Amino acid sequence: MPVFRVPANPDSLTATVHAVALTPHDTIPILDAAESAGFGFRQYADAQGLIDAASPSVVGCVVTSCGTDSLKDQAVLTQVKTHLHSLPLVALLESDSADRAVGLMQQGIYTVIARPFERGKLLTALSMAVAECQATHRTVDHCREASLRMDEATEKEIEVLQLIMQGKKNKEIAGHLGITVRAVEDRRFRLMKKVGVESVAELVALAVSAKYFRQGFSGSHLRSSAARDPRQCVKGIEVWSPAEDGSVLTLRQSCYREAGMFQEASEKLTFHRGEGLPGRVWERRAPVFLRELITTEFVRSSAAGAAGMTTAIGFPVFCNGDVRAVVLILLDGRHQMKAAFEWWRLDPGTANLRLAGGTFINCERLRRLSEFVQLPVGEGIAGIAAEHGRPYVGARFNDDPGAVRGVALAAEGLSSGVALPLTDSGAMTSDVFTMFNSEDTQMFSLLQAWKVNGRGLSLANEYFDGVSSLAAQMAAVTATEVSIAGRAAALGTPIVVDSGSAAQAVSRSVHIPAPSFGIAIPTLVRGRVVAVTVFAN
Repeated sequence: MPVFRVPANPDSLTATVHAVALTPHDTIPILDAAESAGFGFRQYADAQGLIDAASPSVVGCVVTSCGTDSLKDQAVLTQVKTHLHSLPLVALLESDSADRAVGLMQQGIYTVIARPFERGKLLTALSMAVAECQATHRTVDHCREASLRMDEATEKEIEVLQLIMQGKKNKEIAGHLGITVRAVEDRRFRLMKKVGVESVAELVALAVSAKYFRQGFSGSHLRSSAARDPRQCVKGIEVWSPAEDGSVLTLRQSCYREAGMFQEASEKLTFHRGEGLPGRVWERRAPVFLRELITTEFVRSSAAGAAGMTTAIGFPVFCNGDVRAVVLILLDGRHQMKAAFEWWRLDPGTANLRLAGGTFINCERLRRLSEFVQLPVGEGIAGIAAEHGRPYVGARFNDDPGAVRGVALAAEGLSSGVALPLTDSGAMTSDVFTMFNSEDTQMFSLLQAWKVNGRGLSLANEYFDGVSSLAAQMAAVTATEVSIAGRAAALGTPIVVDSGSAAQAVSRSVHIPAPSFGIAIPTLVRGRVVAVTVFAN
């Protein structure tokens, strides 16, 4: 078996805080925070000095002061992002510069620190920025290694692998290539031995990582992972539930990705019916989409802008006809991200589903098409969910004859999706919420549909990176009482999990990497949980 050299772990390298054009008054607290965090510190008169001194593989972050000269600030930002893609930028601002902070975050600044400086916030900001840089290096190194390993494959082995990734069985592959089933098995076995994997699932995961490197990280230097790191797409997940007296919605569960300011702004909020995004979902009993948080009446718009959030999607979870919970997904829709969220409603006159609302992030062709499409019940993922009153998870829509918009979805690069029935009437579902992931900027790499039966929960469908898990692997997976799927089924309400606990709380096939966050959403019919859908990453 070949031996592959594993790249050096960037965490073992000394991280450095690079200060650009700071005054002595600003330099002292930044230097103190850097040394306290165990980071190195270097100072430069201007951005060009940093570019000339630092290598593209440098680990750390850049700190610079941003004042009233927006053209000068933009020049520094452009220089650093052009030449040192992996280094997050931290901006120092005056305390009354909320609008300026929002503008800088929209341009690509990682985070902002307002004067007067608080030592704890300085330490947190620098540590988070360095961790982001380290994560970028880890992602690139992992994908580079996968690419090197896949270079060992022959053209004939790649032919078989590509058909495996399309979900075809050995007999189908043999017929397609005009070879025997034994020849298919031999090619697959030789390839697995060459690249050092022990299962087909590991082989597929390796091929996906290699593809990411070739498409997104090729070149003579590191590229920013902001466009391809799904952790940067999903900035937060919230679950709002009615108080016991039914007067207001309160925040019951949440997780946030590097959005501490937004978390602080959310913890003590409540919303009445029709108030804020959660309240509007509650009042309308239907999904609500905010494409631009900063330019709308979003209650937390300033905090959202500082956290890099641009888009929010809210949808209800019903029980016995009442809204039991409101789920919000908060996104950074910049950086070439592609995604689609839709609300389909049954037209009583035609018995077809029509698009009632949605937000299409860099998917204009799909939006234009969907406005004219009518989905018969039972067709497309929305139609299937409406017909059965159960969630439906799908992928590779261009290969699915039941995907009404398969060609358009494939053209937009949307490779996997999920449809959730929203009504709790026990009859045909009249409202369906759909979400589509792109292949390159997946918000949720893991999609699952769990079915409730007499023995508990069984995994009906599982897709990772748009690839369906093997039936034998799914059959071996169980949802324990402490998993988010099990807890959502027991309580009948969405369950959110974050950070270290996600690895244990999200039940999954053994070959799928441990996620860092996730949410489980129950589907109820006549007050009883019939299915649970899990999104995770």
